[in-house]
Amino acid sequence: MNRIQIGVIATAVFLVVVIFGLTRQSYEKHDLLGVIPGMTHKQAESVGKARKWGCQDQPATRELVCATGQGKFSIAYLSGGDQQVTGATLRLADAAGSAQSLADGISEQYRKKPSSVEGQEPAMTFTWDIDKGVKLTMRKTADATDISIGNDELQKRRESEKQ
Repeated sequence: MNRIQIGVIATAVFLVVVIFGLTRQSYEKHDLLGVIPGMTHKQAESVGKARKWGCQDQPATRELVCATGQGKFSIAYLSGGDQQVTGATLRLADAAGSAQSLADGISEQYRKKPSSVEGQEPAMTFTWDIDKGVKLTMRKTADATDISIGNDELQKRRESEKQ
């Protein structure tokens, strides 16, 4: 083989490695059903419309409540201005399985391990630190399973608005 052929082969191998590396980069999940704390109320409404959820805005409580295929989805937001989403809670309609098996599924989706685990079956709470003050929490009891995502700073602002 001459130098040109070796150069072409080396370049091809390099490109294959780069392309493989780029396609294998892990996607960091930061949302719950497409809703991210910090997005605006209008953006959250758009997510609901795009997914064809039945949503009702409840301005008195500053919540957008949607019926999804997975269950009731409540999105809390700030008043005034762009009405930033502070957090969202999904009450699962059907949460078969143990709390640990559900937590394992969430860990796989978000590619993170829980930062804290409280309680024991059948009542457990798992918390994941997702990103920059954003936490995901799953609370499973015998009666209900809630998955919540929220931004600590925005939730504190919402609490201060209530007072």
